[in-house]
Amino acid sequence: MAAVDKALVKANGQPAPQYYNPQTDQFEYITGRDGANAFIQHGTVAAEAWEGSATETKTFSDARYAFSIANDGIANVSFTINGQTRKVFPGESYYALFDAFTSVTITATSAYRAEVLK
Repeated sequence: MAAVDKALVKANGQPAPQYYNPQTDQFEYITGRDGANAFIQHGTVAAEAWEGSATETKTFSDARYAFSIANDGIANVSFTINGQTRKVFPGESYYALFDAFTSVTITATSAYRAEVLK
């Protein structure tokens, strides 16, 4: 049902617990247990993961909230998200939550593994 249509209604005519999902443009039932809504915290759902050894910019179709990178090489790797740049030394890894972002630029000349989370 499109968001402009009427709300979801249970068999007894009462409105069902629901929320609007902008990605599908629909109202969807809220699911949960013992009277509570299901909840998934931003930055905890794995999305894309990749490996590289050169400078690159990754752009995502919707918001990401967390970033993780492991420097497997012998040179420093840096990345920039929302204008904030961090350096990761050889053998180190980094993980953090960020304000919503849709791109990350990684500056590297040696091997790394990276992942973004929704």
